[in-house]
Amino acid sequence: MINDEDLSRRKEWIKVTYQRSVFFQSTLLLENGFKHAFFTKKVSEKEPRKLLNLISPNSSIHFLKQVHGNKVINASQTNSAKRIEADAIISDKYSQSLWIYTADCIPILLGDSKTGYVVAIHCGWKGLVQKIIKNAIEKIELKGSNRKNILVAIGPAISLNNYQVDEEIVIKIYASIERIRYNKSKDILKYMKSINCIKTDQKPHKYLLDIRRVAKEQFLLEGLDSTQISINSNCTFQEPQMFESWRREHSKSRQWSFILPRIFK
Repeated sequence: MINDEDLSRRKEWIKVTYQRSVFFQSTLLLENGFKHAFFTKKVSEKEPRKLLNLISPNSSIHFLKQVHGNKVINASQTNSAKRIEADAIISDKYSQSLWIYTADCIPILLGDSKTGYVVAIHCGWKGLVQKIIKNAIEKIELKGSNRKNILVAIGPAISLNNYQVDEEIVIKIYASIERIRYNKSKDILKYMKSINCIKTDQKPHKYLLDIRRVAKEQFLLEGLDSTQISINSNCTFQEPQMFESWRREHSKSRQWSFILPRIFK
């Protein structure tokens, strides 16, 4: 569930229509100088290079073969002919655009306000369980970043009311965000409800999961403050005119998101 605090941050997101393409941007990133976009299905072009021409035509393009894992790689590693299997990519040179594709999973873009480094993360429940967010933060720290300077934009994804999961998945996710140790499943489920990550579904042993809320909890667990995190409220499942959704259509179609470093030291 996106709580009242998150709902009050809707003004921190803007919808842009430019050259017959629609995309969302986080003002948290924009105000700190990071060029980026969370594209929708309403685009004039489908390929990253042509989409990038709308915003920054002179940047190199870097993307992955996403596999729902927790591997984070440097952008320069993607220059080979064969796409590398990973789910997060971090800048290591100036003018590298980092791209990820999603359809219900979360596109997460990070920018360091001091060093200018950026990270793009593809994250579903499997990535959350495998702590890809923790891995990405540790990777950017190795480049000299400080957690207090990391800004996070959590983009359009499937919402709580449309994302049904099994109890087993909820328990696995709990293990990735636990602050209090519970051993009984009933206590775990009660805790997950108390922090607004799940609510009970009508079907027995089924729950509705807010993956963006879980992602935020993981960032908070890593020491970030809520003021460093901006959460988009659009639902990919619920808005068929705007977004691709695997759960709605079982299609291979996806939408792209990208971010560029602001500076490079």
